[in-house]
Parts: sequence; structure tokens; C-alpha cells
Amino acid sequence: MRQEVNGIYAGNYGEGKLCGFGEDFLVLQDDDRYIVVNAKNGDEIEKLYSSSVGQFRHANGRLIVFKADSKLVVYEVSCSGMSEISSRYE
Repeated sequence: MRQEVNGIYAGNYGEGKLCGFGEDFLVLQDDDRYIVVNAKNGDEIEKLYSSSVGQFRHANGRLIVFKADSKLVVYEVSCSGMSEISSRYE
């Protein structure tokens, strides 16, 4: 049996192109920025600009991965915000 947890209108976040999702969040893209949204209540957790974080690569569990030039950066997402937890060069 399927049950809808929440309905979020991507258009509330600019272009609202879905890039990925994690345990409790969605990553939406609007031009040159990424908007991380709480999947349970639709609140914006964080707004990130591609000029500072690079390009979105992956989301899973509580983590988001971005690639800036040849550097991969991993962020942990919580309801109160995001924090960088790891980075390495390819």
C-alpha cells in the first residue's frame, strides 16, 4: 500500500528542477542555485549557489555531494542546516 507523505510544489522554488533527494530532504535546482528543502514540511533548509559549491552530483541518506573543479565535497543535511563533513580531490 502506498501513502503520500507530503505534497511539495517545486514551482515554489523558482524553476524547481528536482536533482535528487535524501532521507528527509529534496535538492531542487533553480538556474545557478540549489535549494535544499525539508521533505516533510516544505521549509527551505539551505540555498547554495553553484559558483561556491560546484555542481550537484548525488544525494543519499543525510548526505549531499557536490563537485567543484576536481574537488568532491560532502555535506550533511539536518533540519537546521548543512555542514561540510568531507572533501577530497579526485
